[in-house]
Amino acid sequence: MNQGLLSMTDRQLIEAYAGTRDLKAFGVFVDRHQSSLLSFASAFLRDDTLAQDIVQEAFLRAASDPHRMLKSHSGGPSERNWLLKVVRDLSVDTLRRRASEKRAITGAAAIKETAAPAADAAMEEQEQADRVRAAIDRLKPRLRELLILKVREKKSYREIAGITGLTVTNVGFLLHQAMQSLAEELKE
Repeated sequence: MNQGLLSMTDRQLIEAYAGTRDLKAFGVFVDRHQSSLLSFASAFLRDDTLAQDIVQEAFLRAASDPHRMLKSHSGGPSERNWLLKVVRDLSVDTLRRRASEKRAITGAAAIKETAAPAADAAMEEQEQADRVRAAIDRLKPRLRELLILKVREKKSYREIAGITGLTVTNVGFLLHQAMQSLAEELKE
């Protein structure tokens, strides 16, 4: 790989791709962000295969119209945040579509999880981790999304607001609500 490309910023890589359709520059950009975007989408969707499709679609949108990414973020949030917003929006659309299809086919269904009592400390730790994951999974999609962006992606309230279209104040309120819901559920 060309060492010069590796030292370029995301913006420079996208500009190179936008100007001359430099596929190597776009490849470096993809390599730089694909893993973290997959991690975010997998956590949000709870489906690795679907997450791969969503991330691929986000990169296809970036490749098909790189000027849109550059224009929408000149002097603003990073190109990575633009990608996160696209992945987030595609994920929300997919979850809505799935929920609608599920209601149409099966109606409302509740998922019950049971856990066997742990025999030793390692099993107890795993059980606690499973409880936390299950509690996060049971959060409303909006609260789960914000929690993932804050904790896993380490985004600031301002960045989360930019990605989700919420106000910074609303992000703070909803994150507080998510943490209260988790604490309440995990008290048991």
